[in-house]
Amino acid sequence: MGLTREGYRIAVADAGGGPSGYGPSGYGPSGMDEVYEHCGLERPLARLAELAGESPDGFAVVLDSANGIMDAPLAALGIPVLRADLPLLTDGRTTARSLAALGRSRPEALTALPPDSWTMAGREEGIAAAEAACGPVEHELAEQGLLLAGGGGADPLVALTFDDGPHPEYTPQVLDVLARYDAPAAFFCIGLHALAHPAVVRRIAAEGHILGNHSWSHAYLPDLGPIGLRAQLGFTADALAHACGGTRPSRWLRPPYGGRSPELLTAVAGSGLTTALWDVDAKDWSRPGAEVVAERVLSGVGPGSVVLMHDGGGDRSQTVAALPEVITGLRRRGYRIVGLDELLAARPVRAVRPAAPF
Repeated sequence: MGLTREGYRIAVADAGGGPSGYGPSGYGPSGMDEVYEHCGLERPLARLAELAGESPDGFAVVLDSANGIMDAPLAALGIPVLRADLPLLTDGRTTARSLAALGRSRPEALTALPPDSWTMAGREEGIAAAEAACGPVEHELAEQGLLLAGGGGADPLVALTFDDGPHPEYTPQVLDVLARYDAPAAFFCIGLHALAHPAVVRRIAAEGHILGNHSWSHAYLPDLGPIGLRAQLGFTADALAHACGGTRPSRWLRPPYGGRSPELLTAVAGSGLTTALWDVDAKDWSRPGAEVVAERVLSGVGPGSVVLMHDGGGDRSQTVAALPEVITGLRRRGYRIVGLDELLAARPVRAVRPAAPF
């Protein structure tokens, strides 16, 4: 399974060179990739389910760490997922064909993702070490106004943020609640989803909310070199800008999974983007019930908190149901809900000269 600037590509290979109906290369009819452009996940997922049903001897999808949007939906369909890590990717190639070839030639070198895990399962120790090394850089960037971690503020201000959209069903429902309660928020959008649902992006911007960059495909950004990072962030910025009429609407980035390294944070800051982390995680992706989602937020906030919730990436009906209590509960406790820009402005920062964006 590969990704491009226009959408999704599927290439299929088996140990014998290609299943019946595929070209001599083993990739698609007449040796061509299957192309799915400017669409949501539903069409490529339906095709992968169809291919799995046609493969009685076994079928798996090979992804890499720059594709963090396919693993959970595939697992929900009961389709095994194999991850190709960076050392296996010759010259960083993550095309559909190169990943299919790895699945055919070196399946033993790939990491099988457990059904209820996440894209980076098995790499937790290295990821934790990279994040632990970020302390000095995070402190420096926070002082410059180029990183907002959340918490530790002096004023009773809270920012609400939503990741993994836009979603054609749940994002409009979240926006309806925010409008009803006159509450601002930030939406960190995945570029491929913005490409598929530009009207939802336009509504987010039109209603005065912040649009943020959440990478093109929910990538683990520390794995990427400069070219890959520019593509992930630049493609997303362009998709958001195109949806909103041609101007790049945001300076904010949230790295997927909060994945970061000193090198990544430095590169992002050098591009003129401000990294937004969080200190309150609703963990609404686990679907614990709307009451639990609201309680996690209300029990965790403090002055200057940044709250992480989700409007995409799965069934977010519980998030929508919890949101009225989150908003009213925060206000009962004396908090004012503000945008990220206002929250950052309330912090003392040192002026720096911004660099050109991606």
